[in-house]
Amino acid sequence: MNNVTLSHVDKSYTTYSTDIVLTGQERQSRTRQVLRDLSVTLPEGQITVIVGRSGCGKSTLLKLLAGKEQPDAGAISIPEDWHSAMLSPDPYVITWTSVQRNVAMACGVGKTPEERYEHAAEFVRMVGLEDYADLTPVELSTGMKQRLGLARVLAGQAQLLLMDEPFAALDFLTRAELQTQLLTIQQRLPRTIVLVTHQLEEALLLGQKIVVMHPDSTICEFDLTGLPYPRDPDSPRLRQLKEQITAQCRMATAN
Repeated sequence: MNNVTLSHVDKSYTTYSTDIVLTGQERQSRTRQVLRDLSVTLPEGQITVIVGRSGCGKSTLLKLLAGKEQPDAGAISIPEDWHSAMLSPDPYVITWTSVQRNVAMACGVGKTPEERYEHAAEFVRMVGLEDYADLTPVELSTGMKQRLGLARVLAGQAQLLLMDEPFAALDFLTRAELQTQLLTIQQRLPRTIVLVTHQLEEALLLGQKIVVMHPDSTICEFDLTGLPYPRDPDSPRLRQLKEQITAQCRMATAN
């Protein structure tokens, strides 16, 4: 299988003092290690959800997978012909053109303008924006912009989708609608998805695998592949998982 793997990955960041120093003097610095010997496997075609306390390295993990950062040590293995796309709470959109053209411009190379427009219409329908296809992003609500961002990411044909709190800025109704749409699209066009969230219920509703990251980069994994969609957050199994994952996060805090 074309799993994505991280093996014994380290990542540190060094910051330097902004104080004025004399020529020949060394500027003070401070190094913080964010990831230490992190190893994790992200299964092909599944939604892996990453949870954990703030500062444990979740967003850094996504940056490494996206190629925006390089590890200090260790290895990241992504299938050679794959490319990734990132969806954040403030997705990139082109403000001066319509929803449909936004998506068409993300459809990649090797297609005629007519093919791009046809493919764009399909992705616009998938995210429920067909009635707003002629509007520009400035005319859209926050939730609609997030749908547009999702459509652009999907249209780019990336095999690895990286989602950093993509629904964080949305009201609870819009969040639930987009969660449902994401699952519907994933069943139709399976991708390898890595989703970071601070909402444990969201992790339980979406994840086929949940990874709890601890501040020391040790992890605890939970396999949810046997739980069908849609899921009831009040079901005994999900309530049990919620207690177990919460205990893991608290354990990390105590340590």
